[in-house]
Amino acid sequence: MRQHSRLTSRNLGRIEVTEAGSETPLGHVTDLSIGGLGLLVSQPLNEGTSYSLCLHVPDHRDILYQVPVEVTCRWVRRGRRRDTYEVGFSLDQPSQAFNDLVAQLLPRRR
Repeated sequence: MRQHSRLTSRNLGRIEVTEAGSETPLGHVTDLSIGGLGLLVSQPLNEGTSYSLCLHVPDHRDILYQVPVEVTCRWVRRGRRRDTYEVGFSLDQPSQAFNDLVAQLLPRRR
């Protein structure tokens, strides 16, 4: 059973991800929660490895803002398409910007 509420949506695919300090796209977000996130990438990543990532999030005017995250790769599996991989990360050091993003996107519980 999941520990945190998770957001999955086609709109999350608009959140591109790069390694921190790089302009080269790594992939895009497929789901996220307060405890981690999932990516769809073109190259497999190493399980157990820590990464500094930057999420490029479009606002309501399609202006991008950056959200830094420190994560550890927990699992990797082949994607539905032959040339993709699904990757799951846990958050090592949640930033306030990431917490704000998740709070903004997750539906409020009543």
